[in-house]
Order: sequence, then C-alpha cells, then structure tokens
Amino acid sequence: MKIDNNLINEIRSKVDIVEIISSYIQLSTRGKNYFGVCPFHDDHSPSMSVSKDKQIYTCFSCGATGNVFKFLQDYKHISFMEAVKECADMCGIDIKLTPSMEDTMLKKNKTLYEMYEVSHKFYQNNINSSFGKKAKEYLYGRGLTDKEIKVFEIGLSLNDYDLLVKLLKKKEYSDKDILKSGLANANENGLYDIYRNRIMFPLHDPYGHVIGYNGRAYEGNIVNRYVNSKETDLFKKRDFLYNYHRAKNVARDKKEIIIMEGPMDVIRAYTIGIENVVATLGTSFSSSHANLIKRLSNNVILCFDGDDAGLKGTKAAIKELEQIGINPKIVRLPGNADPDEYIKKNGKDKFVNLLNKAINVMEFKERELKEEIDLSSAEGISNYIKSMIDEINQIDDDILKEVTINRLVQETKVDRELILSKINKKEEKPIIIKTPKPKKSNKYEKSIEHLLYYMLRSEEVIKLYDKKVTHIPNDNYRHLAFQISAFYKQHGYINVADLLTEVRDDEETVNAIGQISSLNLKEDYTIEEIDDYLNNIKEYNDLEKIDKYKSELALTHDLDKKIELANKLIEYKLRSEEDA
Repeated sequence: MKIDNNLINEIRSKVDIVEIISSYIQLSTRGKNYFGVCPFHDDHSPSMSVSKDKQIYTCFSCGATGNVFKFLQDYKHISFMEAVKECADMCGIDIKLTPSMEDTMLKKNKTLYEMYEVSHKFYQNNINSSFGKKAKEYLYGRGLTDKEIKVFEIGLSLNDYDLLVKLLKKKEYSDKDILKSGLANANENGLYDIYRNRIMFPLHDPYGHVIGYNGRAYEGNIVNRYVNSKETDLFKKRDFLYNYHRAKNVARDKKEIIIMEGPMDVIRAYTIGIENVVATLGTSFSSSHANLIKRLSNNVILCFDGDDAGLKGTKAAIKELEQIGINPKIVRLPGNADPDEYIKKNGKDKFVNLLNKAINVMEFKERELKEEIDLSSAEGISNYIKSMIDEINQIDDDILKEVTINRLVQETKVDRELILSKINKKEEKPIIIKTPKPKKSNKYEKSIEHLLYYMLRSEEVIKLYDKKVTHIPNDNYRHLAFQISAFYKQHGYINVADLLTEVRDDEETVNAIGQISSLNLKEDYTIEEIDDYLNNIKEYNDLEKIDKYKSELALTHDLDKKIELANKLIEYKLRSEEDA
C-alpha cells in the first residue's frame, strides 16, 4: 500500500532526528549541531553532523546524507516504508503497511500462492494424523519436539501416487497451473505428486508465504536424501535463504546473522535459543544471497558443514560477501560435522563458544594455506610467505595488516624488514578533517553552491532562481536546483528533510544535497548577495557561449555562417561587458 507524501512528511515532522540517532550512536553538541561517530564507514572520531533545525544528518568524511528515514534504513537495513512505519509508531500515527513488492507478487501469482497454501495445510494435517506417527518418531529421534515441529511448520507427504494432485483438482485448479506450481510432474498416465513419503520443510518468502519445500526422506536407503522444490515463478534457489522471514527481525536486533547449510542446522540452533540463523539449502552462495544478508546486518558468521563441500561453500560465500563490503567471520566445525550434529553431541555452551571465537577472513586464509603448503621445508615456508604477502597486500585495514605481519614474522622467523620490503607501500593519505573544509573553487562555482545553499532554506531565493536563472552549468547541481524548484511549486514550501524523502531514490541528488548542506555558510543572506550569485552564473553562461561561438567560428568555412557567429559573438561580448 502507498502512503500519501503529506502523511509521510507529517510523520517525519513529529519525530526528532537527534533523539532517534542518539538512541543508536552517542552524540555530543558542538555549536548548533550534534556530532557522532559515523556508523556508515570505518570512523574513529566524530565526523557525522546532525542538525536539529534542518532535521538531517551529513557525514563530512564519507558523505552519507539523509533524514530520519534514511538513517533508519541504512542503520537497521530496512526498507523505506519500514522506516516510515517505525517513525509512525513512535509518534502514535497508525498506518498499516503491506510492502508493495509483496502486493505485486501476491496479485501476480495469486493461483500459485493459493495452491501452496493448500499443499501446506495438507502436509501439516498428514503429520498430525495417524499416518504421521513414524515421521514424528523420526523427528523425536533427531531431538526435535512438538514445539519445533509447530514453529517450523513441518509436514509430511504420504506414500501415495497422486493424493495432492487429486486435492488440487478437486479445488478446480487446472493441470497447467498444477504443473506450473512445481508440486507435480506428468507422464503418460497424467499428473502425479513430486513429493512422496518425505518430511516436508516448507520454504517461505521474506514475507512468510510458502513458496516451496525441502523434502527429506526418513525411511529406507534413499539416494536423494533431500529434494528441493524445482524453480518456479515463486521460488528461485539463488534468491532464497531458509528461515529468512523468521530470522530477519532477530538479526536486526542482535546486529548479527549466522549462515548455515540445511534446515536441520537452523532448527537445531533454534532449540538452544539461537534464532538469527538462515540456511542456503546446499545451494552455491550467490550475489543475491549476499544482498539479502546485507539487508539484515554487516556482522556475518559463516558456519557451514565441516566437510570439503562446506569448505568450498565457505570460500564462495566469503568472495560474494567481500564484493559488497562485508568481511564475515568463519566457524569451521571439527570432524566433518554439521551444526546439527555438533550441537547434539557437544551442547549449547561449546557451540556458542565456537561462535564467539569465530575467526576473521585473514586467519581463515592463513589456516587454509598452512594445510595446503608443506611448512617443514624451506621451499614450503617461502611459498607460504609469498602467498601471505599477496593476501596482506589486499588488506585495507592498517591494524589488521600490522597484526598479520607480526604473526607471519613470529611463525616463520623470517626477518621483519625483508617481509616488509615485499609488501606494497601504501600511499600516504591526507588526514581526514572531521569538520567541513572550505572548498577551493572559483567565483562561479561558489555562486552556484551558495545559491543552492540558500534555495534549500528560502522560498524567496527559489523565486529569484526561477525568475533569473536559465541554466546552471554543473549537471548534478542543475538537477538539484530543478528538484528544489519543483518541490516548492508542488508543495508551496521548502524543507530539506522533506525534499530528501521525495528524492530518496535519486542517489546523485541526495549526494548533492549532502555536499551543499555541508558548506559552512552563515544562515542569513542579503538580496545583494543573492543578486551577485545570480549575476555570476549569468556571466559564466555568457562566457561559455562566447567560447562556444569562438570555437565554431574557427572551424566553419561557410561565409554566411561566419557572419552569423560573429554577430552572436559581438552580442554576447557586449552583454558581458555591460553586466561587468
């Protein structure tokens, strides 16, 4: 459902950005504004400014800019509408949200969702009937209770050829739709159930709707112990993480997410009170998985199975997560165990201890290199050092780099200076100033920036811009000026926090607002100052036209064209001299 922009702006105006941000990071006053350590980059001294007057924040180091909605979105990894809902709850405004994506999916795939709901109830009824006795005994034997069976909505497909197909046909679903759902296959005898005699772990989309199954064999020696739903319009393996819909809020609260491989691993973790867990269902970790994870937290623990396949999956996940700026921690389970087996055998305390001692990516790579290289020989040590230097050269964190170098020196007993000589020298970076620094620019650039600064604050300046400015040469600033003017024309007022809401999906404009908002200008202006800015912009445009006509004049050989261009050149030169 969409919410009217006026209501969104009312919600924003009723909450205080300083109060909300200070509940997540410590703020201290400095003049009119509040400052804190920016949570959106590796910040070690306060570089984020929060304005109570403007109700926006700006980081002078990384450029992060926004209003209260944007802060909550990025800090808590939630959607814009979820941030609006959170603020509405704070100020006592009752709004009911259904994410538009969910609305679209439900409407577009109404029949498929309905069939999965029918199948879901069917499988749950089966496991709770007399036919489900053996399946429940199997689950009890695996250490699950009725509580876990209920919470994770575990069901049972019976050992029958087409029971579910018959039920779906009875409810008047067509053969075409039943096949499309992935719940049945077809042969010369007609449709038949894909899942037979399996314990059914339902797979949910992020909103909690069933979209597929992970069916587990529990009797006999079945080669394919697990069978996942085939891909449908609802279920895409590379876009899916098991238990995501339950884990997302817990992960955001705990600011940490744990990734495992299978449903039983997740359910076992749940039995010992660990609920911020998802699973890949044995599918290769993809960029889509990484982006789903980033919505929950930047603090990620990979806890895959201890076997070779788990190792391969860990390496793939590290690669995908690093590409989006997440440096995960890793738990490698001993003896080829999976989390389910390890927890059952060793208990909660030992498993939690493993999580607490999860190693970083660099330590993980060190251990892998040691296992692959023979360190008992001089050649092996040399290869190990070379490989480690390659890894060290990729580290951006100076502290981690120093710790790794020290550990390498201690382990190999090789001279520190020799190792340092092989490491790429990092270019000296200028010291980051944590307060706005005056920008070196000519009078024309300053005039554009200063004009925009006051346009963000004054209706009077917007009207002068609309009346006198025909063109702003900088693309981003021209677009920002257009957005400011359009906002004023539509709403009859200007407010930078509300403008940020309106242009929230336009990253370049949001960044431009941040750049302009960080200018250290006085709040008051005079009409004479604004007129100077406007005249300078006009002068700049005239000079650009003069340069353009000069270039065209030099290139053309057409006499009539030369005369036309010369006249225009004279006209603009005279105008420029008059303005001066």
